[in-house]
Amino acid sequence: MTKRILTLALLAHVAFGAGGTLKNTPQAVLWSGSVTHGGGPTAEVPECAPGCERFDLTVDLPHGVWNNKPGGVEVALRWPGHTLSDNLKLYVYFDGALIASSAGIISTAQSVLIPQAANGLYKIYAAFDDSEALSATIFYDGLAEVEYKPNPHPFRQLLPDLEARPQRNLSFDPVGIFFDTVSDAYPTCYQSEVDEEGAKLCLRFDQIIANSGEGSMEMRFRVPTGTTPPTANGFQRIYNSDGVTFEDRLAGQMEFHPVHGHYHFKSFGQTTLWRVDSTGTQLIRSGRKVSFCMADILIDRWNKKGDGPRTYNAPDCLSPASTTGGFDYFIQGITSGWADVYDWYLPDQYIEVTGVQDGVYVLQTVADPDGLLVEADNTNNCGSVLVRLSNMSSASRSAELLGPGPKCLK
Repeated sequence: MTKRILTLALLAHVAFGAGGTLKNTPQAVLWSGSVTHGGGPTAEVPECAPGCERFDLTVDLPHGVWNNKPGGVEVALRWPGHTLSDNLKLYVYFDGALIASSAGIISTAQSVLIPQAANGLYKIYAAFDDSEALSATIFYDGLAEVEYKPNPHPFRQLLPDLEARPQRNLSFDPVGIFFDTVSDAYPTCYQSEVDEEGAKLCLRFDQIIANSGEGSMEMRFRVPTGTTPPTANGFQRIYNSDGVTFEDRLAGQMEFHPVHGHYHFKSFGQTTLWRVDSTGTQLIRSGRKVSFCMADILIDRWNKKGDGPRTYNAPDCLSPASTTGGFDYFIQGITSGWADVYDWYLPDQYIEVTGVQDGVYVLQTVADPDGLLVEADNTNNCGSVLVRLSNMSSASRSAELLGPGPKCLK
């Protein structure tokens, strides 16, 4: 942690009743803790029944902090290093009433914004989600800070800005997942990948697409009620700085993924493999353009200004946001300051590498490879890592991350 952050932040480790004070706009109150299944003040509020931990936040901001400045106090949790099965829920109480919550699943973070928060004591509960948890104890970080909305002047579109983050995992083991099976003949691949794409040797990786822009990356579409046509027109919604108006523009196709059982935005990312040697770089393999069901999975801009509350939960792409006039209406997206993550163990997160030799390679990901979306900056959509592939001709093959790769290769 940098000296600047240590200067601006109040650090605490949570014991029951621990707390901190938010005194000004640049300061962030930071704490860490752990939630154990069945532990903590389980009877204090209904949401604590599975186990929870409480942090007492005193807001003591100067008079006029909200004058002509729309915004509020952001409260956030994150639990890096856990799988998506380990989930915490966030609840904020004020004067004995629940005033904010973020309880979506399939994430490694939660966040809420308390609009123009009044001074006083806020009780923040990190609650255990025992629906699919693999761990008995979940360690987490907490944060509270002032977040202002983008300045409404000058009037402008609040554009998203997609960036590909470096891979965190490489593997030849698909692990297995409830809605697909690992191929018996080609055990590095799922059976759906073998059947649909003819895959035989699958180098698996995760893809992390972050939104660093002023505005959300939001897609909307509709289908006839109760139906799942193979494709539907997808519309990017771009919000304006006045906080009221917006533009909907056709931005490609939404594709129903029969294995996943929900709609994805087509061609949201593509990953390629490049050979690195003394003569330069050479494109070796291209992965198929991968579709995403966009959602807020992790806070990309932790302890930095400019991230919004968690808005797009992973279940959003499973169920319609509304149904009216004979149509189901769906919404999915990535909030500013957040990132979507598709892990290596999900179907279609691979490049076919049959015949690829041992060596050092560049694994490169490009967000929005077909340029279908309107963004603030189209020059920063690339991200890459260096990887070493070993024992490729044997059953003991391995893939190792070596660190950041070069700028975008073309």
